[in-house]
Amino acid sequence: MTDQLRARLAALADPGYRAFQQPLLPGVEDMLGVRLPALQKIAARLAKEGWQAELAASDQTFEERMLRGLVLGRLAGTPAQILPMVREFLPAIDNWSVCDSFCAGFKIAKIYKEEIFAFAAECVASPAEYTARVGAVLLLWYYAGPEYLPRSLAAYRRLTCPAFYARMAAAWGYSVFAAAGFEQTVAAMQAAGLEDAVWNKALQKMRESRRITPAQKQWCKEHKRR
Repeated sequence: MTDQLRARLAALADPGYRAFQQPLLPGVEDMLGVRLPALQKIAARLAKEGWQAELAASDQTFEERMLRGLVLGRLAGTPAQILPMVREFLPAIDNWSVCDSFCAGFKIAKIYKEEIFAFAAECVASPAEYTARVGAVLLLWYYAGPEYLPRSLAAYRRLTCPAFYARMAAAWGYSVFAAAGFEQTVAAMQAAGLEDAVWNKALQKMRESRRITPAQKQWCKEHKRR
């Protein structure tokens, strides 16, 4: 990011917000404390004009990495134009917040469904914690409907990264997929041989969902592993 943008981010920093956020993001020590709506507003402007200069400079803070992800998600273009930049960005993702914010706003996933599905399926098999999480979160955001459910569940079988935030993304994803096909999702979870922590977290999140029936929630309660 450029010095001008860094100065703007510094002016938006809120020490109180930083103190609130840091415990939620273990290991992130370079946070300024800029609130997400402010970053989203800046990203929306940059995605229309000026992003080339900003993305050409390296990132120095959590907010800059977050902003890079938000801008990449908003860019108009083809997968051939945007995915190379996303691939360069993946190793810089070092926490769940940057990962999930990028995925939730990845505009071209709604347009180029097949191309982005292939990218997500590739990422989910990565041994890198946050690259695997990117794949898992893209799939749960954009490919949880009946049309893609069997393929998304099959892609989740490739998630073998043992790191915490990758495994928790898998649990989250299964809970989302269950709303589209409960029996199909449970069968896929059983076939995947999930470890107890992931299995139980997925069932917990299903029980917390408003899209799961009472009978299904009762099944989850009865099948929690002790």
